[in-house]
Amino acid sequence: MKQLTKTPLTTKPLTTNEASMKKKLNSKLSNTLSCALLLTAATFAGTAQANSFEANLNNDTVQAEIDLHIPNTQNLYVNASMLYTEEQSDHSAIVGAIGVQGVEASSSTYRAAVGGRLYYYDYGRFDGSALALGGLFYHVLPGATRFSAGGYAWFAPKVTSFGDTEQVIELGGRLAFRVIQNTDIFVGYRHLRIKNNKFNSRSFNDALEKGFNAGFRLNF
Repeated sequence: MKQLTKTPLTTKPLTTNEASMKKKLNSKLSNTLSCALLLTAATFAGTAQANSFEANLNNDTVQAEIDLHIPNTQNLYVNASMLYTEEQSDHSAIVGAIGVQGVEASSSTYRAAVGGRLYYYDYGRFDGSALALGGLFYHVLPGATRFSAGGYAWFAPKVTSFGDTEQVIELGGRLAFRVIQNTDIFVGYRHLRIKNNKFNSRSFNDALEKGFNAGFRLNF
């Protein structure tokens, strides 16, 4: 019996026009998904109750952030933030984030959260969005109940980054002091890194914003 041989399948490389159309389609799909996620989070936020508000700044950057408790849930919160920075010399940048987190807290000892955030950024010729996972943890310092310290980390790999975005990483830490009941002031450090391959020869892969900051947090 004659033995049949399998011919390996080969894929034909995309033409320039086909690659461009595919890229545009992926961009439209990512924008649609981003809008859907933002609408879902905004719907939760419309019925949520404010739990905290904070703001921080340095010479080049200002950021505001709010936590909203979702009614009829024990520990689910909508978190939203907006950052404006002029750290890069060529263009200013805006970075917004909104997400849902599970939060556990004790008013006298610690605060922890785990969840997801949808990032959107606009920096000159570069813009995009990404879905990041991560969390935060802050704890009162032993023997100094007015002081607390901790940090946060958010990471969006290529698989959850949309359009030309390849990666988003945000890391930070802070030392806080409770000046009066439910009000903290703090000094912190933030590193926000974005990778975007919109222009292959001049892609952006650097910290969009990094440095120390000072701010306050109001707990309602």
